[in-house]
Amino acid sequence: MSGLILKELSAVVSRESSWAKSPVNSVYFGGGTPSLHSAEQIASLLNGVWKLGDVQNCEVTLEANPGTLTLESLKALRAAGVNRLSLGAQSFSPRKLHLLYRDHDAEQTIETVRHARAAGFSNLSLDLIFGLPGETREEWQSDIEQLLALEPEHVSLYNLEYHEATPYGRWLEQGLIEAPQQDFEAELFLFTHETLETAGFEHYEVSNFARQGFRSVHNQVYWEGKPYLGLGPSAHSFDGHARRFANVADLHEYERRVVANESCIEREWQNNESERWEEWISVRLRRKEGISWNACHDEWGGVRARALWAKAARLPSHLRVLDEESFRLTPEGWFVENEVVIASVDAGPG
Repeated sequence: MSGLILKELSAVVSRESSWAKSPVNSVYFGGGTPSLHSAEQIASLLNGVWKLGDVQNCEVTLEANPGTLTLESLKALRAAGVNRLSLGAQSFSPRKLHLLYRDHDAEQTIETVRHARAAGFSNLSLDLIFGLPGETREEWQSDIEQLLALEPEHVSLYNLEYHEATPYGRWLEQGLIEAPQQDFEAELFLFTHETLETAGFEHYEVSNFARQGFRSVHNQVYWEGKPYLGLGPSAHSFDGHARRFANVADLHEYERRVVANESCIEREWQNNESERWEEWISVRLRRKEGISWNACHDEWGGVRARALWAKAARLPSHLRVLDEESFRLTPEGWFVENEVVIASVDAGPG
């Protein structure tokens, strides 16, 4: 697979040289379980990226499941150039890990963190999930306490969503499980906000906490509307303006196209103005800094900025902070961010 991705990268850069002209600030190995690739494969991919140009101070993240990496493999990955590790801990509770169909246990998470430190990783992120059926405050509090004991630099926190197309969604519809009440989930979210900030983390985005200097560069590329290039089956890309494109999902078709030197793009689209406006609001309200009125005025004009101010002013005061410089959400507002965006997004010229 690494050879195919390198060949795709070379073809993309040949067809669109603009990708070779921008500095590379972040490389992210994600999707599936990239830690199953060897350090040699990761190194060959990074060498291909380094040829693009300016890669100084580049953040190189690898997603991994606890228990899939040994001390030796972690040392090899660190030597290959990976400098940030994102571990899908999800929970330290045996009950929750069983519900999530995870193969690892809490001890494997602890051991992987210990090995990562020994291998030289000083930028470590841990993922946790809350909102599972039957979850208690004590169970979640125990998850947070055990996470803090591992002293990560970054934490990603996710609320389990019960989508119709997922097993949880079907079980919920069939009455086999009961989802936690929204008020209880909000209680867990606000408890986590207070606990992690007290422990020295900055709650810099709805789902993300970081110690000083350890915000995820990769995530901020999305939230700031910067261009990103995805490589491999199903990968998505954005040119930083309006053009978005997605690769073919089927592995065999992806391989055929790469070998034949054909474009791997299966779908390409541009958001209309209304969609871009909604996305612009949404990604900025997800961040601690919120929406800058100067930036809104410069990009969308005074009429739309004033309309958004009027909408924001009508929101309950406990959900937002509104001043002359910006419109930001409180932690309470973050928990209902989707509803806030819907209430704000039609702030148009009319």
